[in-house]
This record gives sequence, C-alpha cells and structure tokens, in this order.
Amino acid sequence: MAASSKKPRARTKAPSQSTPGPVGPGNPPQHSRFVPGVSGNPKGRPRKERNLLKLINAELDAEIAVSENGASHRLSKREVLAKRLVNNALQGDIRDVTALIRLIGSASADQTAGVEAVDPAMVAAYLQRAMAKGGSQ
Repeated sequence: MAASSKKPRARTKAPSQSTPGPVGPGNPPQHSRFVPGVSGNPKGRPRKERNLLKLINAELDAEIAVSENGASHRLSKREVLAKRLVNNALQGDIRDVTALIRLIGSASADQTAGVEAVDPAMVAAYLQRAMAKGGSQ
C-alpha cells in the first residue's frame, strides 16, 4: 500500500481561562465575552398585544375617501359613522335617534364638553311627532 502523503498537523493549544490574553479595543475580558450557543436575548421580542378594543379603535381611526357635496374628502371611519348617525337621526330614523340619545347620555363629562344637555321632554315630543308622521321604522 502507498504511504499517505499527508503531513501531521501541529496541534495548537486552546487559550486557557487562566491566561485571558491582552485586553483592549476588540478584545474584551474573557468573563464578559459572548458565550457560543447562548442567545443575548433569551426571552425575545414581546408579542404584539391583541386587544379587541384596540383593534376596533385602530379600524375606526383608519381614513377613507368620502365624496360630500361633490367634493372628495379623507375622513376617519369614526367621523363617517358619526355623520351618518346624526344625518339618519335628523331624517327621522327612530333607531338612530335612540342610539344617538344613548350615546350622548352615556358619554363621559370630558367628552361632552361641547354638547348641550338633552331634555327628555323635548325628545319625547320629537318622537311623538315622528311617530305621527309615520316614521315607525
């Protein structure tokens, strides 16, 4: 058989912990070096919080293009919903009137700073007039 032409390699000794070597720029102390196979961020990035109320608010804050009186505007879905609710209530839709009254009544004091208080007698009179017109929707 032919003799192997490979030369035996000279073994180098791995640096031991007792002789850390020079410390300086690019050579941190041995005890503070990254350990191979160990993550620097073991818990990882926190997951995105999934809260139904936050998702609904984000969707209501999204803007859409709306044409109003022939002009195109960009409004949030929340603003479009409020406009539609008020306009339908003014046109006599009883469900929207009651929903609007409930929303105004249940709003907190800081949200109703610019809204006048609604007199229940006036609302009852309006509902009677609307029902007399045939607005039972």
